[in-house]
Amino acid sequence: MKMLGVALLALGAGIAGTTVAQSKGSLAMVSDPPLPPSSDGLVVDFVPGQVQCNGGPAVAMRTERPFPVWALGLAGARAVAIDVTFRIDGDGRPLGIAAGKQPDFPGPRLYHSSDDVLPAFAAWRFASGQPRTGCRMRFDPVAVPMAEAPVALLRRYYVAPHTRGGDEAAMFRRIHAPDTDCIESGVPQVRMRAYPAFETVPQAPGTWSYSMTGFDIDRRGKPVRVRLLESGGNPVLDRVSLAAVRRSRFAPAARQGCTYPYYRNATTAMAAPPSPDQAMFRPKDAQCPETALTFSSPLRFPAGFDRRRIEGWAIIGYDVAPWGATGNVRVLAAEPAAAFGEQAQRVVQSGRQAAASTGRTGCVDIVRFVMPKDVPPVREE
Repeated sequence: MKMLGVALLALGAGIAGTTVAQSKGSLAMVSDPPLPPSSDGLVVDFVPGQVQCNGGPAVAMRTERPFPVWALGLAGARAVAIDVTFRIDGDGRPLGIAAGKQPDFPGPRLYHSSDDVLPAFAAWRFASGQPRTGCRMRFDPVAVPMAEAPVALLRRYYVAPHTRGGDEAAMFRRIHAPDTDCIESGVPQVRMRAYPAFETVPQAPGTWSYSMTGFDIDRRGKPVRVRLLESGGNPVLDRVSLAAVRRSRFAPAARQGCTYPYYRNATTAMAAPPSPDQAMFRPKDAQCPETALTFSSPLRFPAGFDRRRIEGWAIIGYDVAPWGATGNVRVLAAEPAAAFGEQAQRVVQSGRQAAASTGRTGCVDIVRFVMPKDVPPVREE
């Protein structure tokens, strides 16, 4: 098997190789679909509802908030709720995660990305030793005009990975106090920017946290009145971020109302759950000798899962025509989310084998999505 980039395509014993997207594991800016023109900008926060399973509600022991996103929509546009179905395993991990079909309704929809909703939910944890089935919950997108959005939401949006869009300059002004003289023409000259030892800050796989610090600068260029403005809930990151600001130095010029964000993304991949023996999915009358497949489509992680370093797998069934093209490609199983099966299905549909006198039926293979090991500790700002 050949490892290239961030994903490993493992199909039985015969691998011809594939190419994949590159990722370093840091939270770089991502590309959302192009936005329609002549629209009003809003910031969208995804609010989770109550979890209901067979037998009653379930309470999460750890939650992870999806990243806020920028949205555009014509007057009267509506945000569509995201229904999620899943089960909970014995370790309290949600598995079988899938989004329900969005309902049809009259009128314009609010246009925004929701790529991080399911990956963020995959990092939730429930009580161990209490497996549940038939679970569902809903994320409601709450859209607020940028000029009216809570400052805490804007600060989180500004620090979180996102495609720069809308009036970022106006947003930057809003996340500062009205009387600040530390932005625009008053931005202080950095003499020494200190950073925490991020590798010593704990961060659970699949999660992300940030600390937005506030401070003033005295006439000698030393930060004073250092404070925490917003937090993603990691007290260790909060503490070391404040300490880093105090160690920083600026050009000798008094300033007030300055800010600086630090964030910590998980560098340890969230391993995929154990995969079943693919032989159990193979039909008894299968006629599929092991032969290498080559692929014309690259294997990529499902949207958002690579950013949170969440691994997965999919078991794919398919047939092969005598001329070598795959057909009847179907997802037989996928974890931790259905999106891994959808991605694997696309790449296997592009597969080809050598031509043969007869076709092959009942083929079953597994596609594994594996993050690289050589990832930098964390992006340092």
